Amino acid sequence: MKNNYTFKLLLTFILTVSMLTLSNAQIRLKIVNPSTGAVTIHNYGSSTVNIGTYWLCNFPSYDQLNTLTVTQGSLNLVAGAEVTVISTVNLTVADSELGLYNSSTFGSSTAMQDYLQWGSAGHQREVVAVNKGIWVAGTFVSAAAPFEYIGNGAQNGVTFWSTFLSVEDYERENSFFMHPNPSNSMLNIELRNGITNANLEVYNLLGKQILTRDINSENGLQLNISNWDSGMYLVKITSDKRVETKRVIKQ
Repeated sequence: MKNNYTFKLLLTFILTVSMLTLSNAQIRLKIVNPSTGAVTIHNYGSSTVNIGTYWLCNFPSYDQLNTLTVTQGSLNLVAGAEVTVISTVNLTVADSELGLYNSSTFGSSTAMQDYLQWGSAGHQREVVAVNKGIWVAGTFVSAAAPFEYIGNGAQNGVTFWSTFLSVEDYERENSFFMHPNPSNSMLNIELRNGITNANLEVYNLLGKQILTRDINSENGLQLNISNWDSGMYLVKITSDKRVETKRVIKQ
């Protein structure tokens, strides 16, 4: 009888820890603007999480979220919602890192929720993100700031970070155009806004590169995607002016 009670107690503890882990795993960085300090956090899960006790870290600076100014949303983050805070961890546009933690144990991969670094690799908390399995050592975001996470919440790494464009910025800053989208056969890609030469890369949603090509403004590029599996892909254009990533749907 005692052994049965002990087993049930242990099982309850394991289930509770598992539920808390899954709940915490919902929370990710969505938009990071180093020039203003604005950080948007998104709840990709199905339940509400109060993230007031979470932390932002740019070694050696730290912010607890409930001490920051909230400009949009609520720290009691419902499923599918976002909240924007103004951080004071001294982010720089050229070169920084940012980690999101569920506690102040900043060297712990269990406490780390999300991470990105830009400008260069090898920042202080990179190893924590690598140990957690959400970042590849030696990689960094090379897109222009501000940065936007474009994954589905379960996807990690450099591939799923791009330049964030507001509606007003989109047409002005748009470096390439794809049509038709969605497509089931041919995909046309054209460079814009003075970009003459660039490199094109295509990734599936597992982060695997499936194609790389050079492209120029005179001829553009026409891809036959009829043999691709149906689903969403990420098309990344890298030029001497900027890096931009867009989604394309193969029907």
